[in-house]
Amino acid sequence: MADDHLSLLEQAVASLSQYFVGDQTLNVTLHRVAELSMLALPQVTHAGITLLVNGRPDTAVFTHPEVLEIDQAQYRTGKGPCLDAFYNGVPCVIDSTLETGDWQDFRDSAARHGVLSSMSLPLIANAGPIGALNMYSEAERAFAGADSEVGTPFASQAAFVLANAQAYWDARTLSENMAQAMQSRAQIEQAKGIIMATSGCSADEAMDLLVQQSQHQNVKLRDIAREIVDNAMRKRR
Repeated sequence: MADDHLSLLEQAVASLSQYFVGDQTLNVTLHRVAELSMLALPQVTHAGITLLVNGRPDTAVFTHPEVLEIDQAQYRTGKGPCLDAFYNGVPCVIDSTLETGDWQDFRDSAARHGVLSSMSLPLIANAGPIGALNMYSEAERAFAGADSEVGTPFASQAAFVLANAQAYWDARTLSENMAQAMQSRAQIEQAKGIIMATSGCSADEAMDLLVQQSQHQNVKLRDIAREIVDNAMRKRR
């Protein structure tokens, strides 16, 4: 059984290590990590990932809608195994949600949805914890003591993939925004040149005219500039 566990774990980690973050969106990457956690530990029936969303912890992705419903208990109370794993960087296991213990509101929520045991593993990147991988089972005591050790290598690789994916998409978004800003600046300069050529005004006066037209029409300055440039190009044809 232990050998089977390790074999499945190795397959899951190998899949993550070969995953190129630029091939898919961040959301697809999150879903892939959650799905592979169920391969790493077959007793997992549902999985989710807790991350900061708009500055607050939330379930960013889940393999079943009930995961989102279960997790609301911990976000509402500020207490739960996912949050402890996230903030403290340690695995948190609930052997049975039918028994009383820590995070009682979360236990009750999980039990109502048929989840009888859970394990939350921290996702730790170079800068520290970035979230938690939450695995749920419909059986009591599904996560033996060694399972947190078995799952830790997978969680480590998952954190690496997610950190890289976030960095990749942040950089890509920044690059696209910068490219758009440069294009807008070029169009504004072209529009100023056209106004100066047709009206004989100075560069500052041309800019003032652009701003006035933007405010009067309630249209963004870059859109006004693009329209002027496009009209000038059509007249030349």
